[in-house]
Amino acid sequence: MANKAQEQKWQAQDDAYTMARYQEIMADKARASRAIKVAKQQASNMRKQADVMTKVANTKSAAVRRTSKKK
Repeated sequence: MANKAQEQKWQAQDDAYTMARYQEIMADKARASRAIKVAKQQASNMRKQADVMTKVANTKSAAVRRTSKKK
């Protein structure tokens, strides 16, 4: 149990630092704007990658196609 309590203490400390950094970033309008711009670009890149992965996931492999044709 002491291990769980220690983990929760560490998490609370980390969360407090994260929240403080968020406040610092949001107080600096230029910095916040740059961060938002980068987040939008990264989200766009992730969507593109997800689209490609979806196409791959929906592709039948050659082995599956051969098996299907034999039926």
